Amino acid sequence: MQRIADLIGAEADRADQVTLAHGNELEKSGAVQLVRFSPPLVTAEVADGAACVEFRIVDGALRWYCTCLEGRSGTFCAHCVATAQSVRVRADRKASPEEPPPAPESTFPIAS
Repeated sequence: MQRIADLIGAEADRADQVTLAHGNELEKSGAVQLVRFSPPLVTAEVADGAACVEFRIVDGALRWYCTCLEGRSGTFCAHCVATAQSVRVRADRKASPEEPPPAPESTFPIAS
């Protein structure tokens, strides 16, 4: 079974250029707050127009909903794109191991 982040990302990649651009702007401006992030469900609040987005896996398929006018009609809107980008960032951060901080340089002389 595919991860929810992969399914969301694939759907976002199919959005038209205007929707993609607006969604990317929303995500970069910090307008997206991920409320819940679990394997079968992601919910978010997007500050632009106070939209709420929900992604859910049902029978192996991605279902989405947004409270904006386009989202209520079933369109993968800019709020969905913005949320998808936030999910990608979070999933990428979680998947890549953090590098340990560099060892501090010693300022003490070494005895011989």
